[in-house]
Amino acid sequence: MARGRHKRIRSGIIFFLVLAVLTAGTYMAWPLVTGQGGWRLPWAQEGSGRIVRIRARQAPVSLDIRTEPGRATDQALMGNVYQTLTRPDAKGRPTPGLAQNWEVSANGLLYTFHLRDDARFADGRRLTSEDALWSLHQIIDHQYQGHRDLDGLARVTNPDDATLVIGLKSPNARLLTALSGRAGIVYDRQARVNYSTRSAGSGPYQVDDWQPGTSLTLTANKSYRGPDKPAIGKVIFTYTGSPQETIKDLDQGHLDAVVDMDSATAAQAHKAPTATPSTDNVVLAFNNIATSPLSDQHMREAVRYALDREAIAKLEGGGAKALGGPLNQLSPGYDPDLQAFPFDRAQAIHRSSYYRPSFFKNGLRLVYPREFGSQVGELMRTQLKAAGIPTQVSMVDQPTFRDQVLNRRDYDMALMVMDNDEIDRFADPDSTMLFDNVDVQNSWKQVTDCTDQNTYAERLKAFARQVSDLSPSDWLYQRTPLVLTAPRLKGMPSSLLDRYLPLWNLRIQG
Repeated sequence: MARGRHKRIRSGIIFFLVLAVLTAGTYMAWPLVTGQGGWRLPWAQEGSGRIVRIRARQAPVSLDIRTEPGRATDQALMGNVYQTLTRPDAKGRPTPGLAQNWEVSANGLLYTFHLRDDARFADGRRLTSEDALWSLHQIIDHQYQGHRDLDGLARVTNPDDATLVIGLKSPNARLLTALSGRAGIVYDRQARVNYSTRSAGSGPYQVDDWQPGTSLTLTANKSYRGPDKPAIGKVIFTYTGSPQETIKDLDQGHLDAVVDMDSATAAQAHKAPTATPSTDNVVLAFNNIATSPLSDQHMREAVRYALDREAIAKLEGGGAKALGGPLNQLSPGYDPDLQAFPFDRAQAIHRSSYYRPSFFKNGLRLVYPREFGSQVGELMRTQLKAAGIPTQVSMVDQPTFRDQVLNRRDYDMALMVMDNDEIDRFADPDSTMLFDNVDVQNSWKQVTDCTDQNTYAERLKAFARQVSDLSPSDWLYQRTPLVLTAPRLKGMPSSLLDRYLPLWNLRIQG
């Protein structure tokens, strides 16, 4: 009896071993039979739970993408957590996003968008045109970030769950580009979250943890069904560390990448970081309000002549390119022949000499965020002083800058980062610069009031020259953010990474 029992046990073990082998063989062979993808071990699914750690230059002040204007919020959340109707390619041009395709009427007044049927919010609910319609109304009604880009909307409808129709009052050649930014975010109308610390998006990632000023952790959105399935299960952004600590962490494998690296950190690196093109420009914004000395165009011209943009750009590091006008080469309206107000100290002195010392009061007030570093403020103060223009320099944190410059407009000059597409702010009398010129406003309407891209590019180029001639600000240099990655990390984007960093393309090799 014992021998028979052992025989039955041995037969049972053999049966289960054969069953396991057959099951594994079927699992491995099924993709070959169906032609649907390749096979991976069960424990290798969803990015193997791997973690990528990225050090970024600037931390978001808030995660509330509806109201927070900072570039750091865009960098971490746009596309990754919050998706848009269109999305930018490597040059910032609009491509399909939540809208897989669209048609534009011959008169340029009607845009019909066809949404992807696989889009889901983080809670698993299907994203429909009703959400897109609701989001556009929310952005306009509550004046969320991007609302200015929707001023020309006449009527928006959703004839079915997968179709959104936007009607315009007049043609707008920039609408598709606008919908790849904050104006095009589709929010979850059923979400009940604190957006300043959590998230409720439809992207491949969601916010897992947020330590203000220190770190932001994103994890793969398990409800995501779209084309951008992430290979990495968790991405941790960190925002603190000296240049020496940052490079040491990268060398020792505690970091996988440093993006938008400052020049001090780049100087510590053992190999040259890569400079990447951006649509962002560093602008010296002038306060054009009547009580500011810079409301006088001749004074604005004196400042522009006094500044050596090449020398200022070198402080950024990484091949930052001095600008000759309001647009860089990633804009369709870029004009390489526009080299307005080149550095000319004699011209600056000639213009500033018209004004008595009392005109400057205690000096022009230059205010800028701390992330630019102390050197740039001192260099600009020295250059302006050499041209007879006294200057007070204040380097402040982001909340102070936002309150003093963006909210109270209590400044004469301010360093700001502005995208090529934000040139329209000079046609808005309520913008930070408070520049109010009817001719410029009429010209801008002609820029956008066209139905083909060639005409748009020509008018944009002319508009940029017109604005530059009036000098409501000075355009210093194009940002070329520096990036340094560990050899094992693949898929880091080669452009726009200071404001659009698609994490779903990241892979770990080996």
